[in-house]
Amino acid sequence: TEYHFFDEHAREIYARIAKIDPALDFHVVSGNREENLFVIRSRSDRDLGAFYLLDTESDTVEKLAEVSPWLTERNLAEMTPISYISRDGLRIPGYLTLPVGYKKGNQLPVIINPHGGPWHRDVWGFNPEVQFLANRGYAVLQMNFRGSVGFGKEFWLVAAKQWGATMQDDISDGVQYLIDEGIADPKRVAIYGGSYGGYAVLAGMAFTPELYACGVDYV
Repeated sequence: TEYHFFDEHAREIYARIAKIDPALDFHVVSGNREENLFVIRSRSDRDLGAFYLLDTESDTVEKLAEVSPWLTERNLAEMTPISYISRDGLRIPGYLTLPVGYKKGNQLPVIINPHGGPWHRDVWGFNPEVQFLANRGYAVLQMNFRGSVGFGKEFWLVAAKQWGATMQDDISDGVQYLIDEGIADPKRVAIYGGSYGGYAVLAGMAFTPELYACGVDYV
């Protein structure tokens, strides 16, 4: 996560927060009116994080609680930012989660997991569904197809009237990307999603049934 600051006080607060652990993302959950006490939460792709109390006057940080101390980070799968080029030349960003211990060259069963909305986006961070699937040996691809928010106005507008068309092509091209990379077993690709992602499941099964062994549409 990157931040842009409009005042120096906020910049100083976040500079102090970043020192807690440079390997983690942090965000402010709440603060007092005087803006010298803040509750901070950490997060990562393999950790639901912890809550901290930051006192800017004494320059101290106190850990209040772990969110999920029963989870062991080394047993959980990394979420890696990736991108690929669509058939019409648009760069599609996304996140790929591979099972712990994956060796390059092994073809895996894959879950294609388009997000809902569609005016939404997938983000880097802890996702319990993705971790569950990776723990069972699946690779999981979450692509931010055209129309996903957070990538600029042009990327959003190019999706106008493209449900089941170029938006769906972006998802299909993600399948091909994993096949070309040698990650996906072409005979063991499933598509799974809810809301607009559920529509994308049905569109994928209807328009490109040769890509998928099965699909799960919910909501």
